[in-house]
Amino acid sequence: PIKGTAARYRGVNGSGASDEEEEGDDELVQRIDTNVNQTHRNQQFVVESKPIKGTAARYKGVNGSGASDGKEQGDDELVKRIDSQIAEELQKSVKDRAENLMIVDLLRNDLGRVCQVGSVHVPKLMHIESYATVHQMVSTIRGTLEGGDGPAKKNAIDVIEACFPGGSMTGAPKQRSMEILDEIEEGVSRGPYSGCLGYISLNGCMDMNIVIRSAIFTPVIENEVGGEIETETWKASIGCGGAITALSNSDDEYEEMLLKSRVVRKTISDWVTQATAERTEQQIRHVDSRAVR
Repeated sequence: PIKGTAARYRGVNGSGASDEEEEGDDELVQRIDTNVNQTHRNQQFVVESKPIKGTAARYKGVNGSGASDGKEQGDDELVKRIDSQIAEELQKSVKDRAENLMIVDLLRNDLGRVCQVGSVHVPKLMHIESYATVHQMVSTIRGTLEGGDGPAKKNAIDVIEACFPGGSMTGAPKQRSMEILDEIEEGVSRGPYSGCLGYISLNGCMDMNIVIRSAIFTPVIENEVGGEIETETWKASIGCGGAITALSNSDDEYEEMLLKSRVVRKTISDWVTQATAERTEQQIRHVDSRAVR
């Protein structure tokens, strides 16, 4: 099912790394939330984290295609103006700015544990990035890893230990938030959701992301045909959530969660529809073949 949904996902997804950075098909269900990149510069490693807090659906016109219908048909300027207003409202949202700032401070603290003193900085704070379907509030935090040959030298593993689990998934204070979440979720494992996926190179560079807005496929029924295992049924689980603050509105949070998962849900729904149709057609052909015999 992974390869079967890859093309569909790319066709409807226009946000994050899966579209902008050409992620492989086996990572199609990924959505980059927090990148931790290390770039080799003059024997020094620069660490960068980009937490996303604040999401708003883009305006595409009344027909959802980017142009308006009826009296507004062809009025691209109106569509752009409304869309820009949505982005501006997101930029000014007190609740979203509070969320974003909280995670920025948390990540500055995490990176400060492994970076050179005074090197951690925020080149972009609450910057609005616009993709095909959503506007998102993104901040960028950078720092330079402790270098040298002494015991203070830090590497990719040290960065993971300092930053994991991602603050954008835990909130702050991190330790107490995780304890509360574990109590609310009754100790049930989240699986890959809110975990981390990426690589560490032999040259010391690293690229990691937080697994969110993702579909996890699990085989449910397996039949042995001719000595080979043929999976007949798959269970798809989509992990998605949102940060809760004192300013949160439960209805708004729920709608934002649905918005974040919309692309993945549509992809899975389309794949199920096609797979069901193909299976029905195969069954009909099989019956026809038996009738001919």
